[in-house]
Amino acid sequence: MNKLKSLIILSLMLFVGGQMMGQSHGALYLGFSLPLDKYGEFEDFNKFALTSSNGKDGGAGVGFDVGLKWYFNVGVEGLGVMLSFDGFYNGPNPSLKEKYRYNESEFDGQYKPETFSYRSKPRYINIPAMLGINYIHDFNPNFGIYAEAGAGANASFITEKETRGELDDLIIEVRTQQYDSFFSFAWQVGVGIEVAKSFRIGCSFYDLGRAAVKGEETVRRTNPVEYSIDVEPTHYNTFGELRPIMFLGRIGFSF
Repeated sequence: MNKLKSLIILSLMLFVGGQMMGQSHGALYLGFSLPLDKYGEFEDFNKFALTSSNGKDGGAGVGFDVGLKWYFNVGVEGLGVMLSFDGFYNGPNPSLKEKYRYNESEFDGQYKPETFSYRSKPRYINIPAMLGINYIHDFNPNFGIYAEAGAGANASFITEKETRGELDDLIIEVRTQQYDSFFSFAWQVGVGIEVAKSFRIGCSFYDLGRAAVKGEETVRRTNPVEYSIDVEPTHYNTFGELRPIMFLGRIGFSF
C-alpha cells in the first residue's frame, strides 16, 4: 500500500511538471547533509538499526547531496510550484567507523581472536522526489530571499554488509547481509537568498520518513583443509527502524 501511494505521488508530480514546463526555470544544488536525531547517533551494535531488532540508531555521518529543482509560475508574483529531486549519500559516523576499524561487531565471542573483519560496510543512499511551493521576495534585481516547502516520497537504499571470521574448527565464515530498499513519505522546508537571479545560498530540513530495516542474509562456510564450501539457506532478517532526518547547507545555480 505504501509503495502504491508513493507511485501515485510521483506520477502526479510528473503530470504537473509536464503541464507547466513551458513556464519554468530550474536550479542545481550542491551541499552537505548533517544527520540529526537517532539517524546520526551510534552507541553500540545492540542499538544499531542495521543489526538489532530493537535498534533505532542510524550511525550516519556527514554526507553530501545533489539536488535539482524546477519552479513553475502560477500567476502570482513571487509564488510558484516547486518540483524537486535530490540524491543523498551518507557513510558511517566517527563512532561507527571506530567500531569498524577495530573490527568490533554484534558477533563478539563467536570467532577466534583477531580473525574477524569487515569486507564491506553499509552506506545510505536516499532519493526523495517532492512537490511543493516556493516564494521569493526580490528587494532589488540583484538580491532576494526565498522560502519553500514540499512533500512527496523517498526511495531509500542501504548497501550490503559483509563480514569474515574464523571459527574454532578452522572454518572460515562469511556473512553477507543485504538490505531491502523501501519507500517512505518525505517532506522538506528551506530558506535562503538569491543573488543576481543566478546564485543561491540556502539551508533546508529534510525528514525522509520512517521504515523498518529488513533483508536477506547469506552465510557461507569454507573448510580450507577439506576444500569444502557449505552455504546455508538464505535467512530473511528483520532489524530495527530508520528515520533519515537531515539538515542541509548548500549552494545553488539557477538556469
